[in-house]
Amino acid sequence: AKQRHRFEREIDLVASLQHANIVTIYDSGLTEGRHYFAMEYIHGQALDVYLSSKTLSIADTLRLFQKVCAAVNYAHQRGVIHRDLKPGNIRVDSAGEPHVLDFGLAKTAGTSMEGSTLVSVTGEFMGTLAYASPEQTQGDPNLIDIRTDVYSLGVILYEMLTGKYPYEVVGQMADVLRNIAETEPRRPSTIRRQINDEVETIVLKALAKEKDRRYQSAENLAKDIDHYLSGE
Repeated sequence: AKQRHRFEREIDLVASLQHANIVTIYDSGLTEGRHYFAMEYIHGQALDVYLSSKTLSIADTLRLFQKVCAAVNYAHQRGVIHRDLKPGNIRVDSAGEPHVLDFGLAKTAGTSMEGSTLVSVTGEFMGTLAYASPEQTQGDPNLIDIRTDVYSLGVILYEMLTGKYPYEVVGQMADVLRNIAETEPRRPSTIRRQINDEVETIVLKALAKEKDRRYQSAENLAKDIDHYLSGE
């Protein structure tokens, strides 16, 4: 019943999002006791697979990332938080356009999540650990807001630029959760020397452990990247 409810909620949420960089849901229903939905087919690759086959400049990487930010910001403006942003949920088509999918863990902004925890009693982690925010490690869904997605975007950008995670995310779950909550990211410029101070500052601000020190929206993050690309 819980999975069915999550399925139905995903359909309703995503069907309301009409954006060029968000996978469109066309139809849904019930047939022979099974729920189904029809979604836009994206002929492409997961973001990390796409990037591993290309050698993008830092500027081109930032331009691609900006489009992901725009899609996430569009969802945020309509009250939807994704909560599970990761390269596997971003498909890049043959034209190099990214498409965000899988809003199945999405939470409507401003609604209480009473009775629903991020880390359930069975130990199922709602969201992918490597891209989770410090507040997600605490297991209190009421701590989650749009800045949670901003943090995940920061991890994605870090990986896009360096090919690495900001800190160690393999090993015992308790150790990984501690790293997410407490370990400061390794400076991106120590991994890829072409990353300058301005780009590094942008990435590290998105990855601030405290929500108030982060970019307060995906739009603000994209705007700072725009200022950098414009030479401002």
